[in-house]
Amino acid sequence: MKNSIILFLFITSQLFAQSTVISDDQLVTLVKVWGVIKYYHPAVSQGKVDWDKTLITTFENKSKRTEDQMITEWLEIADKAAFETLTPQKAICDSITLRNFDIKWIEKAKLSTTNKTRLLQLINQPKNIGSYYSNPTLKSIRLDSQSEKVYDGFSTNVKLLELFRVWNAIAYFYPYKYLLDHHWDAVLKKYVPIFKNIKTEQDYKWAITQLTAEIQDTHTSLKNTHQYDVFGKLSAPFTFQIVDKGVLITAIKDEKKTQKATIQIGDLITKINGKSVQKIIAEKSKYYPASNVSVQIRDAYNYLFSGNEPSVTIEGVTESGKSFKTTLERMSRNFKEEWDQEGIPNYHLTYNGKNYEYLIWNNAKSRLNPVFRLDNKAYVEFSSLRGKEIDSLMRSLQNTKGIVFDLRGYNDDGSLLKVFDHLFTKPQFIGIKTQPDFEQPGKFCFVDYIITKEYKYIGKENPEAYTGQVVVLINEYTQSAAELWAMIFKKVPNVIFVGSQTAGADGNMVSIKLTDGNALYFSGLGIYYPDGTETQRIGIKPDVIIRPTLESIRNKEDRLLEKAFQLIDGK
Repeated sequence: MKNSIILFLFITSQLFAQSTVISDDQLVTLVKVWGVIKYYHPAVSQGKVDWDKTLITTFENKSKRTEDQMITEWLEIADKAAFETLTPQKAICDSITLRNFDIKWIEKAKLSTTNKTRLLQLINQPKNIGSYYSNPTLKSIRLDSQSEKVYDGFSTNVKLLELFRVWNAIAYFYPYKYLLDHHWDAVLKKYVPIFKNIKTEQDYKWAITQLTAEIQDTHTSLKNTHQYDVFGKLSAPFTFQIVDKGVLITAIKDEKKTQKATIQIGDLITKINGKSVQKIIAEKSKYYPASNVSVQIRDAYNYLFSGNEPSVTIEGVTESGKSFKTTLERMSRNFKEEWDQEGIPNYHLTYNGKNYEYLIWNNAKSRLNPVFRLDNKAYVEFSSLRGKEIDSLMRSLQNTKGIVFDLRGYNDDGSLLKVFDHLFTKPQFIGIKTQPDFEQPGKFCFVDYIITKEYKYIGKENPEAYTGQVVVLINEYTQSAAELWAMIFKKVPNVIFVGSQTAGADGNMVSIKLTDGNALYFSGLGIYYPDGTETQRIGIKPDVIIRPTLESIRNKEDRLLEKAFQLIDGK
């Protein structure tokens, strides 16, 4: 017992001994300057200096110094390293946007005039800027962090380094930084003391999980998720949907556990461990990155019933209206099987008093049949569509009164652009994008196309284009590529969008490699309508707002498709 206590005290003392003596205010300045030198100094940006090691050495130095003294030392180290003379790349930008770029803090920092001048010179007169940390292969317009170092074991100083790495990656390469609710500098001030005081692996997992949420990007995630370690390894023995301020049970995973709790499909749970579902979402949504409120609610599926305790207390109302309060035993989580709540549940269509099965699984093709027809109307399940079948399909639908395209699933197959050959009478300009300028980190290039130059215009000259009513279905699961499809559909004459706000995460995904080899993903390109309006965070706005109700979910009725067919018949 005595030896165990001595070992514990030794380990604790070692952990605390690794903590830096640098103050929080100093660290805020150091994070920013470290990033400037990392991405703008010729030798450092070319990977000629171990910049991580330089920072960790600074942490380990226990002498009291000003931030100016530390930065002077950094610049001396960087300046001693040789670097290559690089030929500037030919710019492909139509224009440069500076809305993510802010260096006013340098003048306000507690630095000598010499150091301020030097930092401003590095930024304002960039020469021989390398892309070792940002785009080492120079084959892409996207951030590539493969050169970042990985560290074995746990170290408090390395975890503080993590904040330096992540904060600067977002500061320089996140195209939508200007859309954040909180200024990225304010986020830094908030997380410096959190990361500085990390003492255990669990402290780190909570810190990095919460930091990812500050990016407010539905694309943001951790490759190797910490969800289990942060929120618990157990969850509900059923699937559910969040509706009417509660949780509606939609399918059973473990019958023994649900029978023991005397609950069944159709029951509405309103409280978990005495807290309302709404209150839990308000408390825990800060740990989940989301572009907008619709995604905050959507992603609550991941934590509402999560925990490590074997059971929870639940309260609610049965389908017959009877109140209940019971103990629910949790089951082990299986991440790959937790996404059954996404997209289009196994609904049917109720239309003019009749029920129709419109989602038919095709065993031979291992997918849903992409088309369902009802009288002179057609429904297309877009995520099941294949490019090679579009021409014949659209010709077969040419004389229908209306077509409904469902974007609640996901399909990033570029060959589906053929659809618009049949919907547009002439090629359409769909939008613009921003991409990082790796020779001027923090600045972004505007280019006048989204996909490639060849697809600047979508569609073709077609005097016989479809003339029926086009309706597009969207909701919070319409994300990324699906939102790009929606942007293009906006160009269809008289199109009507039915549903609710989409996920607000358009464009591709890039990542910054973390110190343990994990990766933090976020949107890497800015996607905009032709007039420069964002889809990020805003999503695609419906013309007719329709959401599932408690009754429609219990009856497995697709209200969105029903409304779409009504709109077509109304024409």
